[in-house]
Amino acid sequence: MKEATPLGGLRVVEAGQYISAPYAGKLLADLGAEVVKVEPPGGDPMRRWQGSGSMSPQFAAYNRRKRLVTLDLKDPAGLAELLELVAGADVLIENFRPGVADRLGFGWALLKEREPQLVYCSITGFGPSGPYARRPAYDTIISAVGGLYGHLVDLADPRPIGPAFSDLLSGMSATQGILAALHARTASGRGQRVEVSMLGAVTDFLTEAIGTYLATGSVPAPGTRAARAQAFGVVGSDGLPFVVHLSVPEKFWTALLGVLELAEEPRFASRELRHRHYVELEEALRAEFAKRPRDEWFERLAAADIPHGPLNTVADLVQDPQANHLGLIGEQATRPGTRFSDHHGRLPRPREERL
Repeated sequence: MKEATPLGGLRVVEAGQYISAPYAGKLLADLGAEVVKVEPPGGDPMRRWQGSGSMSPQFAAYNRRKRLVTLDLKDPAGLAELLELVAGADVLIENFRPGVADRLGFGWALLKEREPQLVYCSITGFGPSGPYARRPAYDTIISAVGGLYGHLVDLADPRPIGPAFSDLLSGMSATQGILAALHARTASGRGQRVEVSMLGAVTDFLTEAIGTYLATGSVPAPGTRAARAQAFGVVGSDGLPFVVHLSVPEKFWTALLGVLELAEEPRFASRELRHRHYVELEEALRAEFAKRPRDEWFERLAAADIPHGPLNTVADLVQDPQANHLGLIGEQATRPGTRFSDHHGRLPRPREERL
């Protein structure tokens, strides 16, 4: 008989805090794994991120569907309880600085002997070794060091931006590594250590930007990819913003000329020329799109099969008809965006559940 969820029967112990490890645990829980989150006395610091209660919306977002237990891992009794939890688990996730788990008594060197089938995932900021390894690492720091902010923000007026890119990317990378290690275990019968660094997750995410730089020497700026992708942000006469993305196929540009009733200009005659004159083209398109309300443009763009969409805020997204059709937003949290033909996911547990 098939499990009710893709990862039904899988048991995960998460000794993590803030975002990267809890996000990995959340992704596994969304797929049906039983995730036990171990918190220190006083709780995960994310509980106090916003508001005066013990369950901030940020903590809830990353820790839904988990069973929670408070253990003082600096106390022998707390460590013993953790080791007992791990004895019945398939996966352990931790995101302490390098060496901390070893010092506390549940490092990989110990557990690989005690639990040979365990998949042990360590998430660090800068990796397990190297000149930055011992530094404290938060999302802003890794996004800056990893080149992500340099790709997205004005370096003359540097301002950190959200969401927590490097935290979330490393959580996704950890989940991918854990699932790969579990697959390998089916053949070998052995668990293994999965090491993920936030820095490595960010550089992998920037594969196109870094690859292009290595090939051409061109350093990407905030508008580089938009110009190459022929993507434009515009506003209708009603003040509502939206985007148009022409990409590579010439048919989209030709169709847009018809929708806007624009005469083709020599400086925009080819994709390379449009890339070269992107700023002028963007100004021309913004002037044209400002002549009619957004919904009217959407009707015209849809009829011409031109890629377009509203530039939603989070509040807009919650009301978006396509997001609601797919059931992506629940009453208190998002729902997993992945669907399986043989499994029907359950709604996230809305409230805290203690082990």
